[in-house]
Amino acid sequence: MSTPSLRMLYSWQGNPSVDLLNRDGDAWTYSMGLLPLAADPDEWAAIGLADCTAWCYPYASKDELFLAYHLYAWMFALDLMFVRTFKAERDLPGARAMVDGLSRFMPQEGTSHAIPQHPIERSLADIWLRMKPTRSTAWKHNMLNAVMEYADGQCWELECMCDGRIPDPAEYLVRRRGSFGGHVGICLAEHVAAAEVPPRVRQSRQFRALMDAWTDLQTLYNDVRSYRREVENEDETCNFVLVYARFLDISVDEAAAVVTRLRAARQSEYDHLERTQLPALCEQLQLNGNDREQLSAVLEVMRYHLAAVDVWTTIAERYQAPAPGDVSSAALGS
Repeated sequence: MSTPSLRMLYSWQGNPSVDLLNRDGDAWTYSMGLLPLAADPDEWAAIGLADCTAWCYPYASKDELFLAYHLYAWMFALDLMFVRTFKAERDLPGARAMVDGLSRFMPQEGTSHAIPQHPIERSLADIWLRMKPTRSTAWKHNMLNAVMEYADGQCWELECMCDGRIPDPAEYLVRRRGSFGGHVGICLAEHVAAAEVPPRVRQSRQFRALMDAWTDLQTLYNDVRSYRREVENEDETCNFVLVYARFLDISVDEAAAVVTRLRAARQSEYDHLERTQLPALCEQLQLNGNDREQLSAVLEVMRYHLAAVDVWTTIAERYQAPAPGDVSSAALGS
Protein backbone atom coordinates (compact mmCIF):
# COMPACT_ATOMS: atom_id res chain seq x y z
CA MET A 1 0.00 0.00 0.00
CA SER A 2 1.90 3.05 -1.21
CA THR A 3 1.84 6.03 -3.51
CA PRO A 4 4.80 7.29 -5.52
CA SER A 5 7.16 9.01 -3.11
CA LEU A 6 6.94 12.79 -3.28
CA ARG A 7 10.68 12.97 -2.71
CA MET A 8 11.06 11.10 -6.02
CA LEU A 9 8.72 13.50 -7.81
CA TYR A 10 10.15 16.74 -6.42
CA SER A 11 13.71 17.82 -5.65
CA TRP A 12 14.94 16.95 -2.17
CA GLN A 13 18.23 18.01 -0.58
CA GLY A 14 19.67 19.39 2.61
CA ASN A 15 20.70 22.83 3.82
CA PRO A 16 24.43 23.35 4.51
CA SER A 17 23.57 24.82 7.93
CA VAL A 18 21.83 21.63 9.11
CA ASP A 19 24.61 20.62 11.52
CA LEU A 20 24.58 24.07 13.07
CA LEU A 21 20.81 23.93 13.41
CA ASN A 22 20.96 20.51 15.07
CA ARG A 23 23.58 21.83 17.49
CA ASP A 24 22.19 25.26 18.34
CA GLY A 25 18.55 25.37 17.25
CA ASP A 26 17.12 24.44 20.63
CA ALA A 27 19.05 27.05 22.61
CA TRP A 28 16.14 29.35 21.74
CA THR A 29 13.55 26.66 22.45
CA TYR A 30 14.86 26.18 25.99
CA SER A 31 15.37 29.90 26.59
CA MET A 32 11.72 30.52 25.69
CA GLY A 33 10.59 27.77 28.07
CA LEU A 34 8.97 25.64 25.36
CA LEU A 35 11.18 22.78 26.47
CA PRO A 36 10.78 20.86 28.66
CA LEU A 37 7.19 22.17 28.91
CA ALA A 38 6.04 20.42 25.74
CA ALA A 39 8.23 17.32 25.64
CA ASP A 40 11.10 15.54 27.33
CA PRO A 41 14.45 15.46 25.47
CA ASP A 42 13.97 11.99 23.99
CA GLU A 43 10.45 12.76 22.78
CA TRP A 44 11.65 15.99 21.21
CA ALA A 45 14.66 14.36 19.57
CA ALA A 46 12.40 11.68 18.05
CA ILE A 47 10.66 14.38 16.01
CA GLY A 48 13.82 15.13 14.02
CA LEU A 49 12.58 18.66 13.49
CA ALA A 50 15.93 20.27 12.68
CA ASP A 51 16.59 17.84 9.84
CA CYS A 52 13.06 18.31 8.53
CA THR A 53 13.43 22.10 8.50
CA ALA A 54 16.77 21.92 6.72
CA TRP A 55 15.32 19.59 4.09
CA CYS A 56 12.29 21.85 3.60
CA TYR A 57 14.43 24.93 2.99
CA PRO A 58 17.71 23.85 1.37
CA TYR A 59 18.57 27.35 0.10
CA ALA A 60 17.53 29.37 3.16
CA SER A 61 20.16 31.52 4.83
CA LYS A 62 21.28 30.52 8.32
CA ASP A 63 19.14 33.19 9.98
CA GLU A 64 16.09 32.31 7.88
CA LEU A 65 16.58 28.61 8.58
CA PHE A 66 16.73 29.20 12.34
CA LEU A 67 13.62 31.37 12.15
CA ALA A 68 11.73 28.67 10.25
CA TYR A 69 12.86 26.08 12.79
CA HIS A 70 11.70 28.20 15.70
CA LEU A 71 8.27 28.64 14.12
CA TYR A 72 8.00 24.87 13.61
CA ALA A 73 9.20 24.32 17.18
CA TRP A 74 6.46 26.66 18.41
CA MET A 75 3.84 24.76 16.43
CA PHE A 76 5.01 21.38 17.69
CA ALA A 77 5.26 22.66 21.25
CA LEU A 78 1.66 23.90 21.12
CA ASP A 79 0.49 20.56 19.73
CA LEU A 80 2.42 18.52 22.29
CA MET A 81 1.38 20.79 25.15
CA PHE A 82 -2.25 20.22 24.18
CA VAL A 83 -1.71 16.46 24.42
CA ARG A 84 -0.02 16.73 27.82
CA THR A 85 -2.38 19.23 29.40
CA PHE A 86 -5.65 20.31 27.79
CA LYS A 87 -6.38 16.99 26.05
CA ALA A 88 -5.25 14.87 28.99
CA GLU A 89 -7.49 16.89 31.32
CA ARG A 90 -10.28 17.47 28.76
CA ASP A 91 -9.92 21.17 29.60
CA LEU A 92 -11.65 22.88 26.67
CA PRO A 93 -12.31 26.20 28.50
CA GLY A 94 -8.65 26.49 29.46
CA ALA A 95 -7.56 25.72 25.92
CA ARG A 96 -9.93 28.28 24.43
CA ALA A 97 -8.78 30.97 26.84
CA MET A 98 -5.14 30.46 25.91
CA VAL A 99 -5.76 30.28 22.16
CA ASP A 100 -8.04 33.33 22.13
CA GLY A 101 -5.26 35.43 23.63
CA LEU A 102 -2.57 34.57 21.08
CA SER A 103 -3.54 37.25 18.55
CA ARG A 104 -2.39 39.92 21.05
CA PHE A 105 1.19 38.89 20.31
CA MET A 106 0.88 39.32 16.54
CA PRO A 107 0.03 43.01 16.14
CA GLN A 108 -0.50 44.11 12.57
CA GLU A 109 1.02 47.51 13.27
CA GLY A 110 3.44 48.68 15.91
CA THR A 111 4.51 46.62 18.91
CA SER A 112 2.32 44.58 21.21
CA HIS A 113 1.92 45.92 24.73
CA ALA A 114 0.62 42.58 25.99
CA ILE A 115 2.87 40.90 28.57
CA PRO A 116 3.48 37.19 27.87
CA GLN A 117 2.40 34.98 30.75
CA HIS A 118 3.29 31.63 29.22
CA PRO A 119 6.13 30.14 27.11
CA ILE A 120 3.73 29.74 24.18
CA GLU A 121 2.95 33.46 24.28
CA ARG A 122 6.56 34.51 24.90
CA SER A 123 7.95 32.48 21.99
CA LEU A 124 5.20 33.57 19.59
CA ALA A 125 5.87 37.22 20.42
CA ASP A 126 9.56 36.71 19.70
CA ILE A 127 8.91 34.96 16.38
CA TRP A 128 6.49 37.67 15.28
CA LEU A 129 8.97 40.46 16.00
CA ARG A 130 11.54 38.68 13.86
CA MET A 131 9.17 37.90 11.01
CA LYS A 132 7.06 40.94 10.36
CA PRO A 133 9.47 43.86 9.66
CA THR A 134 10.03 43.03 5.99
CA ARG A 135 6.54 41.78 5.19
CA SER A 136 3.57 43.46 3.56
CA THR A 137 0.32 44.26 5.33
CA ALA A 138 -1.39 41.49 3.35
CA TRP A 139 1.24 38.93 4.43
CA LYS A 140 0.92 39.88 8.09
CA HIS A 141 -2.86 39.54 7.85
CA ASN A 142 -2.55 36.12 6.18
CA MET A 143 -0.03 34.90 8.74
CA LEU A 144 -2.12 36.08 11.69
CA ASN A 145 -5.15 34.23 10.31
CA ALA A 146 -3.06 31.13 9.56
CA VAL A 147 -1.57 30.93 13.07
CA MET A 148 -4.97 31.44 14.68
CA GLU A 149 -6.48 28.80 12.40
CA TYR A 150 -3.76 26.38 13.49
CA ALA A 151 -4.27 27.09 17.18
CA ASP A 152 -8.05 26.93 16.87
CA GLY A 153 -7.64 23.59 15.12
CA GLN A 154 -6.12 22.18 18.30
CA CYS A 155 -9.23 23.33 20.19
CA TRP A 156 -11.48 21.71 17.59
CA GLU A 157 -9.66 18.40 18.01
CA LEU A 158 -10.04 18.70 21.77
CA GLU A 159 -13.75 19.49 21.39
CA CYS A 160 -14.24 16.32 19.31
CA MET A 161 -12.32 14.34 21.94
CA CYS A 162 -14.43 15.74 24.78
CA ASP A 163 -17.62 14.87 22.90
CA GLY A 164 -16.32 11.44 21.87
CA ARG A 165 -17.15 12.47 18.30
CA ILE A 166 -15.43 11.23 15.16
CA PRO A 167 -16.05 13.86 12.45
CA ASP A 168 -17.30 12.92 9.01
CA PRO A 169 -14.80 12.99 6.10
CA ALA A 170 -16.02 16.29 4.61
CA GLU A 171 -15.72 18.17 7.90
CA TYR A 172 -12.42 16.55 8.76
CA LEU A 173 -10.78 17.24 5.41
CA VAL A 174 -11.42 20.97 5.81
CA ARG A 175 -10.61 21.27 9.51
CA ARG A 176 -7.47 19.14 9.28
CA ARG A 177 -5.92 21.70 6.94
CA GLY A 178 -6.16 24.18 9.80
CA SER A 179 -4.99 21.91 12.61
CA PHE A 180 -1.99 20.85 10.47
CA GLY A 181 -1.02 24.46 9.83
CA GLY A 182 -1.19 24.35 6.05
CA HIS A 183 -1.69 28.08 5.62
CA VAL A 184 1.14 28.78 8.07
CA GLY A 185 3.33 26.71 5.76
CA ILE A 186 2.36 28.79 2.73
CA CYS A 187 3.17 32.05 4.54
CA LEU A 188 6.49 30.60 5.69
CA ALA A 189 7.28 29.53 2.12
CA GLU A 190 6.78 33.16 1.09
CA HIS A 191 9.02 34.36 3.92
CA VAL A 192 11.82 31.93 3.08
CA ALA A 193 11.55 32.76 -0.64
CA ALA A 194 11.68 36.51 0.12
CA ALA A 195 8.61 36.73 -2.10
CA GLU A 196 4.85 36.89 -1.90
CA VAL A 197 2.21 35.34 -4.09
CA PRO A 198 0.59 38.23 -6.01
CA PRO A 199 -2.74 39.08 -4.32
CA ARG A 200 -4.78 38.42 -7.47
CA VAL A 201 -3.26 34.94 -7.69
CA ARG A 202 -3.56 34.19 -3.97
CA GLN A 203 -7.26 35.03 -4.03
CA SER A 204 -7.94 32.91 -7.11
CA ARG A 205 -9.78 29.60 -7.10
CA GLN A 206 -6.73 27.94 -8.66
CA PHE A 207 -4.25 28.96 -5.98
CA ARG A 208 -6.65 28.25 -3.12
CA ALA A 209 -7.13 24.77 -4.58
CA LEU A 210 -3.36 24.39 -4.86
CA MET A 211 -2.92 25.32 -1.18
CA ASP A 212 -5.55 22.75 -0.19
CA ALA A 213 -3.96 19.99 -2.26
CA TRP A 214 -0.49 20.89 -0.96
CA THR A 215 -1.69 20.57 2.62
CA ASP A 216 -3.70 17.40 1.97
CA LEU A 217 -0.67 15.62 0.51
CA GLN A 218 1.04 16.08 3.87
CA THR A 219 -1.89 15.46 6.22
CA LEU A 220 -3.08 12.28 4.54
CA TYR A 221 0.32 10.63 4.83
CA ASN A 222 0.88 12.02 8.31
CA ASP A 223 -2.37 10.55 9.60
CA VAL A 224 -1.53 7.08 8.29
CA ARG A 225 1.92 7.19 9.88
CA SER A 226 0.55 8.72 13.12
CA TYR A 227 -2.49 6.47 13.55
CA ARG A 228 -1.04 4.17 16.22
CA ARG A 229 0.27 6.98 18.40
CA GLU A 230 -2.68 9.34 18.03
CA VAL A 231 -5.63 6.95 18.23
CA GLU A 232 -4.28 4.12 20.35
CA ASN A 233 -1.97 6.03 22.71
CA GLU A 234 -3.43 9.55 22.84
CA ASP A 235 -7.14 8.72 22.47
CA GLU A 236 -7.56 11.08 19.50
CA THR A 237 -10.78 10.97 17.50
CA CYS A 238 -9.43 13.18 14.67
CA ASN A 239 -7.39 11.08 12.27
CA PHE A 240 -8.08 10.38 8.58
CA VAL A 241 -7.78 6.61 9.00
CA LEU A 242 -10.18 6.53 11.94
CA VAL A 243 -12.59 8.87 10.16
CA TYR A 244 -12.84 6.67 7.07
CA ALA A 245 -12.93 3.44 9.06
CA ARG A 246 -15.95 4.66 11.01
CA PHE A 247 -17.70 6.48 8.13
CA LEU A 248 -17.39 3.56 5.68
CA ASP A 249 -17.68 0.83 8.36
CA ILE A 250 -14.47 -0.83 7.22
CA SER A 251 -11.32 -2.08 8.92
CA VAL A 252 -8.41 0.18 9.79
CA ASP A 253 -6.27 -1.45 7.10
CA GLU A 254 -8.97 -0.86 4.49
CA ALA A 255 -9.38 2.73 5.64
CA ALA A 256 -5.63 3.31 5.35
CA ALA A 257 -5.82 2.08 1.75
CA VAL A 258 -8.65 4.54 1.07
CA VAL A 259 -6.58 7.39 2.51
CA THR A 260 -3.60 6.35 0.40
CA ARG A 261 -5.70 6.32 -2.78
CA LEU A 262 -7.08 9.73 -1.88
CA ARG A 263 -3.52 11.02 -1.49
CA ALA A 264 -2.65 9.78 -4.96
CA ALA A 265 -5.66 11.66 -6.33
CA ARG A 266 -4.64 14.83 -4.51
CA GLN A 267 -1.14 14.49 -5.92
CA SER A 268 -2.54 14.40 -9.45
CA GLU A 269 -4.68 17.45 -8.67
CA TYR A 270 -1.70 19.35 -7.30
CA ASP A 271 0.39 18.61 -10.38
CA HIS A 272 -2.43 19.66 -12.72
CA LEU A 273 -3.00 22.91 -10.85
CA GLU A 274 0.67 23.84 -10.80
CA ARG A 275 1.58 22.83 -14.34
CA THR A 276 -1.60 23.72 -16.21
CA GLN A 277 -4.08 25.89 -14.36
CA LEU A 278 -1.71 28.37 -12.70
CA PRO A 279 0.19 29.16 -15.93
CA ALA A 280 -3.14 29.70 -17.67
CA LEU A 281 -4.22 31.98 -14.83
CA CYS A 282 -1.01 34.00 -15.15
CA GLU A 283 -1.78 34.54 -18.82
CA GLN A 284 -5.39 35.44 -18.08
CA LEU A 285 -4.34 38.00 -15.46
CA GLN A 286 -1.50 39.26 -17.68
CA LEU A 287 0.94 39.12 -14.79
CA ASN A 288 4.11 41.12 -15.24
CA GLY A 289 7.58 39.61 -14.98
CA ASN A 290 8.09 40.50 -11.32
CA ASP A 291 4.80 38.94 -10.25
CA ARG A 292 5.63 35.77 -12.17
CA GLU A 293 9.04 35.59 -10.50
CA GLN A 294 7.48 36.03 -7.06
CA LEU A 295 5.00 33.23 -7.71
CA SER A 296 7.68 30.95 -9.16
CA ALA A 297 9.94 31.46 -6.13
CA VAL A 298 7.15 30.48 -3.71
CA LEU A 299 6.13 27.44 -5.77
CA GLU A 300 9.73 26.22 -5.78
CA VAL A 301 9.88 26.36 -1.98
CA MET A 302 6.54 24.54 -1.79
CA ARG A 303 7.92 21.70 -3.94
CA TYR A 304 11.02 21.32 -1.77
CA HIS A 305 8.75 21.29 1.26
CA LEU A 306 6.61 18.46 -0.11
CA ALA A 307 9.62 16.26 -0.80
CA ALA A 308 11.15 17.02 2.59
CA VAL A 309 8.02 16.31 4.64
CA ASP A 310 7.57 13.05 2.72
CA VAL A 311 11.02 11.73 3.63
CA TRP A 312 10.80 13.09 7.18
CA THR A 313 7.44 11.43 7.87
CA THR A 314 8.88 8.19 6.48
CA ILE A 315 12.08 8.03 8.52
CA ALA A 316 11.64 10.14 11.69
CA GLU A 317 11.59 8.07 14.87
CA ARG A 318 8.30 9.72 15.85
CA TYR A 319 6.55 7.93 12.97
CA GLN A 320 8.12 4.49 13.20
CA ALA A 321 5.22 2.61 14.83
CA PRO A 322 3.77 0.17 12.25
CA ALA A 323 1.24 2.02 10.14
CA PRO A 324 -2.17 0.51 9.26
CA GLY A 325 -1.68 -1.78 6.30
CA ASP A 326 1.87 -2.68 7.38
CA VAL A 327 0.62 -5.24 9.89
CA SER A 328 -2.71 -6.99 10.44
CA SER A 329 -5.24 -4.90 12.32
CA ALA A 330 -8.66 -6.19 11.44
CA ALA A 331 -10.74 -4.42 14.07
CA LEU A 332 -11.33 -0.70 14.35
CA GLY A 333 -8.81 0.78 16.73
CA SER A 334 -6.66 -2.33 16.89
